[in-house]
Amino acid sequence: MGVYTSKLMEKHINGPERDARSRVVDAQRSELENERKPSDATGTNPWSVNGENLRFISPEEFADEILLSLVDGVGSITMDRLLAYFGTAKNILNAPADELQRVEKVGPTLAQKISQARSFDVEPLFRFCSENEIRILSIDDARYPSRLREIEGAPRVLYVRGKLQPKDRYAIAVVGTRSASTYGRAQATRIAHELVEAGFTVVSGLALGIDGCAHRGALNARGRTIAVLGGGVTNIYPREHEDLAGRIIASGNALVSEYYPLTTPLRGNFPARNRIISGLSIGVLVVESGKRGGSLITAQFAAEQNREVFAVPGPVDRESSQGCHHLLRDGAALVETVDDIIDALAPYDVPPQASERQSAPSVEEIAPGTLGISAKSIESINTRKKESSGDSPRPRKTKKEKESKTKTSESAPVKTLLEPEDEKQFTPLPELNPDERAIVDALGEETKQIDALIRESGLPASKVVGLIAALEFKQVLQRLEGNSVARRTL
Repeated sequence: MGVYTSKLMEKHINGPERDARSRVVDAQRSELENERKPSDATGTNPWSVNGENLRFISPEEFADEILLSLVDGVGSITMDRLLAYFGTAKNILNAPADELQRVEKVGPTLAQKISQARSFDVEPLFRFCSENEIRILSIDDARYPSRLREIEGAPRVLYVRGKLQPKDRYAIAVVGTRSASTYGRAQATRIAHELVEAGFTVVSGLALGIDGCAHRGALNARGRTIAVLGGGVTNIYPREHEDLAGRIIASGNALVSEYYPLTTPLRGNFPARNRIISGLSIGVLVVESGKRGGSLITAQFAAEQNREVFAVPGPVDRESSQGCHHLLRDGAALVETVDDIIDALAPYDVPPQASERQSAPSVEEIAPGTLGISAKSIESINTRKKESSGDSPRPRKTKKEKESKTKTSESAPVKTLLEPEDEKQFTPLPELNPDERAIVDALGEETKQIDALIRESGLPASKVVGLIAALEFKQVLQRLEGNSVARRTL
């Protein structure tokens, strides 16, 4: 049995048998019944994507599933194999060790642990969860997230602090490196903010770096966010995010884990945790990642689970961009704003708020090797260059224009051969969203400090940084020394 079961034995509280487990099941049933719409007389599960009917399991069946999940070595895949052979958790727990070994990957040691599980009492676990407002969801419970139930190896049991909601079915995972750059943090915060404004729930892993920014971006927009943990829901990791976890719970959002509440977050738990992050979501957005890392594992799970994979491009000279660029080369959808995500998912997998948003401009064909610059923009740039180089014939000047130029040149300073005769020519503007246009308008033809752009555009600092990066990729702006920005010239 797990370490947690031993601790529970030490904290065993005397009382009527099954009191706590009945209380937990009854409370969850009552909550779900109260949340059903008055017009819903058919028993349809509001948590369901496919509209299956509600199913409430008995306290005894519930306890058997929880007990079996606590046996060391019985993970979700082994549990599925056992259930396929024996039918119910009760039959598994009552089976002799030699019969248990007929199931694939169940050896003598594991079979012995399962056959001895009946000697342990899970009543203290139910009491602990009841006292700490932790919900225990079996995979057969109506409240269990339907999208997660669909995946192979879905956790048989979830522990939830806070609340899940039916609208969390419209979830996008936002993940990335723990060692996030200023650029990466700004993008994660901005896009998470945009996602919840469009009606999506933001799912992430509560890790340092991109994960934390994603959660904060959602909370700052007063939206939904779910943190999936690699340990128990009462054993927050990292410690630096205990306050963030508190904010998530206090705001009516949720911490989720497949591990019992006091589980220590072990290194090996996190790859398994990542399959839940992607499983809860319609798609996974990787904001910043090196060649290796947990966020790429999450993206791999997403692909295997038939979820969408999105990536935010980064500076080409940074190692932290290589993972995202690898995903983009492999077919991930490039994301600059939430509209890119909505366009990829619409019309089937988007919340009503996203459907009502003004349709974004159609995405142009991307020119290869240009980090997301459209083929139309590239063609426009090349045309402008040809015109400025003299490939296209220029109209002949009239006699009056020539005389005017001669008079003006007499009073003008003499130019050297190194000085341009014409004014600076800026790169053509591609299609811009309103915020990008606000940055370009605030900049004008001058060179300005980023702080000045923040003041003049009236946009939040984190958003301005992200917009500048996006405009760099579109070859509209260029960064200069001293934290300055200017329009890019031909």
